[in-house]
Amino acid sequence: MAITNFQVAATTGSAAFTASADTAVTVIYITNKTDGDGTVDIYVTPNGASVSANHLVYSQLSVKARDTYIIDTEKMILETGAKIYIASPDSAAQFNATISTIGL
Repeated sequence: MAITNFQVAATTGSAAFTASADTAVTVIYITNKTDGDGTVDIYVTPNGASVSANHLVYSQLSVKARDTYIIDTEKMILETGAKIYIASPDSAAQFNATISTIGL
């Protein structure tokens, strides 16, 4: 099992997580560190693909001030090279993401 921490930015310039082998994502925590509500977008891209609306899995996910949203209902299986991107393009809030994974 591995933990990856990521400081969410306004753009999808950097991947929050890149699978170096076939990997199961067990949970993603999105933490709003500010006193205002905010939103994030989450994308999952297959190996070699660019971020696009076709890869959007959460759109404008709302996270209350000083709260954490937990994504753990369904496990996600990523192939080698697949990536998770998290961005907060329309939000003044600041977010951290913690991603827990396990190799297959």
